[in-house]
Amino acid sequence: MGLLPGRNAATLFTFLVLLFTIVGISLALAGFDIADVERWVYAQGGWLDAVGTFLFKVLLAFILMICALVVWAAFFDRTNPQRPGVVGVIVALIIAWFVSAGLF
Repeated sequence: MGLLPGRNAATLFTFLVLLFTIVGISLALAGFDIADVERWVYAQGGWLDAVGTFLFKVLLAFILMICALVVWAAFFDRTNPQRPGVVGVIVALIIAWFVSAGLF
């Protein structure tokens, strides 16, 4: 179906195209050749990949911690009238399942 107007994916794609267009024009006006910039990014790819992977794992660990807190609150925080219910625990467990697949 592609990108439909008004959807989140289309908005994100438009934002990324505009962002990289502005960056490309700025680099060209500053005197950089786009091919040189691309070679530099590829040369730095190893550590950029490691940093990105680490930050993504930190984000997944934080989400997993929130899911664990929701499950813990449902079972052990009996005095709180706003504690998560059964559906909240099930949703937290489903999210934790997928997050743990990406984390470990």
